[in-house]
Amino acid sequence: LEVWHTTVLDEEFTDDSGVETFEEYLALEERLYRQLDELVIRQVPPEHRSKVNRYTRGSQSDPTRWDRDWNRTYELTTPDSRAGFLLLHGMSDSPYSLRNIGQRLHAAGGWVVGMRMPGHGTAPSGLRHATWEDMAAAVRIGVRHLRDRISDKPIFLVGYSNGGALSVHYALDSIEDASLPRVDGLVLFSPMIGVTPAAALAIWQERIGWLLRLEKLKWNGVGPEYDPFKYVSFTINAGNQTYRLTRELAERFEEMRGSLGEFPPVLAFQSAADATVSAPALISGLMEWLPEGDHELVLFDINRMVESANLLKHDPGPELMRLLKSGNRDFTLSVVTNAG
Repeated sequence: LEVWHTTVLDEEFTDDSGVETFEEYLALEERLYRQLDELVIRQVPPEHRSKVNRYTRGSQSDPTRWDRDWNRTYELTTPDSRAGFLLLHGMSDSPYSLRNIGQRLHAAGGWVVGMRMPGHGTAPSGLRHATWEDMAAAVRIGVRHLRDRISDKPIFLVGYSNGGALSVHYALDSIEDASLPRVDGLVLFSPMIGVTPAAALAIWQERIGWLLRLEKLKWNGVGPEYDPFKYVSFTINAGNQTYRLTRELAERFEEMRGSLGEFPPVLAFQSAADATVSAPALISGLMEWLPEGDHELVLFDINRMVESANLLKHDPGPELMRLLKSGNRDFTLSVVTNAG
């Protein structure tokens, strides 16, 4: 383990940090990045200051080489906005992952906020302690900020992977909590709605590591940090938080079965061959719960060639055909595939 695995940055936002406004969130984030520089970047030993280490200033992987450090929360404003968009990235990612979408929405007249989720964009050690509740609290700050800035214009949540799950969670919260601004729609990319039950067992690895005082057991994987905007190393806690959030969503949908009529329209994009999020889980865990309305699921099929068919461990084709033939659904289904 290196200094970026072991250093705890205590200027990170948490649900109980007392930060309530977007401006306070940015001020805390500024202190967090100063702490990252002092406790991590300046402490990297000379033998690890390589040209592809993101924690080496001036390296090819140094995120500050760009005009903007896309690990950090950003805001793209416009004087006469048509709508507001809150962009929520995935687990171990950063606001960079939705940067192009944010820039295109801004060019089309949107007021865009790319929110850095707690534990992200700094050092992998940030995901040793961050919780999904911390991330959900950051989402609430972002939505309130957009509502203050764009008045009565529509607000949309754009979520990728874990950010998609957080978007769904906020929509459910806003139905039950009148103090939360309502959103007008969700745009979801591979939303983390269902994960394997084996993920629930991963937390025991971390607990055994705590008992045996073996720090490395708190990690699912440790690798060189060459990517400027995404962690290569992944903590057990990060996987556990994803699992806990998906379980929370499943329980909330069951509890709110009779009040989902106010759920906002959903446009979801999903690969039929996604290695992390399965299309059936997305359908059963989200799309089939939605009330009749303007919802659409866009599935990207595999590139089908006869020569490679026998190499597939699992062919999603039969499941897709079943969905296409089924008329018992309250959402539009579009499949992108090749005809021959």
